Amino acid sequence: MNNFNFNFSFIKDGSPIVTLNSIGIAFNAGARRVLKYPEEIMIGFDEDNNAIGVLAWDGDESKNHYTFESRQKDNWVRVSMRDFMKYLSMRTGIDFIEKAIQFLPEYDEGTATLIIIVDKEHIKNKQ
Repeated sequence: MNNFNFNFSFIKDGSPIVTLNSIGIAFNAGARRVLKYPEEIMIGFDEDNNAIGVLAWDGDESKNHYTFESRQKDNWVRVSMRDFMKYLSMRTGIDFIEKAIQFLPEYDEGTATLIIIVDKEHIKNKQ
């Protein structure tokens, strides 16, 4: 018989979803669970692939990092970054300035990185 490891809060937390809007990035309980609820995160951007990478901060003070889990409200964590959101919307042609858009992120186990590919294929409810 297979060795299953059921997570009984998965359905309640939901699938990982990341929302982009004019203010910044918001992470639902599922996305926070995948990241293992870090206190601080780092956020990077891959310009060639229009991808945002998010991972737990490694403690290196020379790297930009954001307070994360302690900002949780209503099962979401929001990180503000207005200028980047304007740039990203302009760059991708996806208008999440006027309306919040939810994306289905991927998770890279090897690097422990939540990856949000900002294109129409990864929008939760495709436009």
